Amino acid sequence: MPSEPISPNVDIFIIGAGPAGTAAAISLCEILPGARICIADTGKNTVFRIGESVPPPIRPFLDRLGVTDTFEKAGHSPSFRTLSAWGTAELDSNEFLLHVYQTGWRLDRTGFDNMLKAEAIRRGAVIVSARVQSLDGNPYEWRIDCGNTGKFSARYVIDASGHAAIISRWLKYRPRKLDRLVACAVFFNRQARQTESADADAAVIEACESGWWYAAAIPGDRKVAMLMTDVDIARRLSVVGMPAWRHHLSLTRHIKQRIDTKFALTQPMVFPAASRYFTDTYPPGIVPVGDAISRFDPLSSQGIVKALRSSLYASYAIADHYLKGDTAGFSKYFALMRNEFENYALTWRNYYRQEQRWPEAPFWQRRHRTESA
Repeated sequence: MPSEPISPNVDIFIIGAGPAGTAAAISLCEILPGARICIADTGKNTVFRIGESVPPPIRPFLDRLGVTDTFEKAGHSPSFRTLSAWGTAELDSNEFLLHVYQTGWRLDRTGFDNMLKAEAIRRGAVIVSARVQSLDGNPYEWRIDCGNTGKFSARYVIDASGHAAIISRWLKYRPRKLDRLVACAVFFNRQARQTESADADAAVIEACESGWWYAAAIPGDRKVAMLMTDVDIARRLSVVGMPAWRHHLSLTRHIKQRIDTKFALTQPMVFPAASRYFTDTYPPGIVPVGDAISRFDPLSSQGIVKALRSSLYASYAIADHYLKGDTAGFSKYFALMRNEFENYALTWRNYYRQEQRWPEAPFWQRRHRTESA
């Protein structure tokens, strides 16, 4: 990271140095050369992160950001299919080779985030180690307090703080939620693979009475397996503890064949995964992106793609106002995000309704209803 001090007055202040924040910075550096762009990075990281799968449609967004070559050389694991037992006990294969871009990926998330961060710095954004404490001010005259790091002022503030959605929280906005999904994940040494079949490295999804399971190889010679269920069901089943988690794994038909729990590297780790969308109107110059505006079910594998897409659209809206004083771009951006979530919600409901094997189970009953959680 650059060591030189920066002016406390910037044009665009981005909260969060994950994919959404750094993608926004990369795009803005390109379309607004000379603009002062600052990214607040909390520096928070963990050795174990869910190795998120991304589908083939990530390619045009990587192209747009100019990082495709770097990405393809970074050691992410290519993925050509997803296997799923959904609506039936048998595995079905979704082949990416029929897609125009053909290859999906299982990400080394730390490496992916660092790649985008390095590109943002190369383009001219400045990253500061800071945790944002508060935000106040007026439209296009925002003051950001970063505690010991200092205070900043900016015309535009992009909230890329992920599921924390800190600006929405400060504004006391309440999201529209579709569910209460959480991931109860355990990471394993790669020796946990019990079979060496041709599909041993494919991501596998298997529905069960209490939710659904996911297992996949991830970069770093590891595997991850997780039970996706609602938070209250996770507590009732005690799957935040290894004995119960292992028991429920043993009840699966396909996932258990790919995991040997003797090689576990962690206890079950809980990650929030509820589908949600913030429907409120934001003050002028405040733009949430990525999970800070909406979050999709991991079943969709759309989280990273959505983060990049929303950040690009947000950067265009900011550029229109920065260069021409045109506010229409902001209205278009929020309309796009709203329509995107509505379309997603319809697909989400229809997909969950395909699974009818446990009609009395609370997890599935909730998803077969039409109303939001």
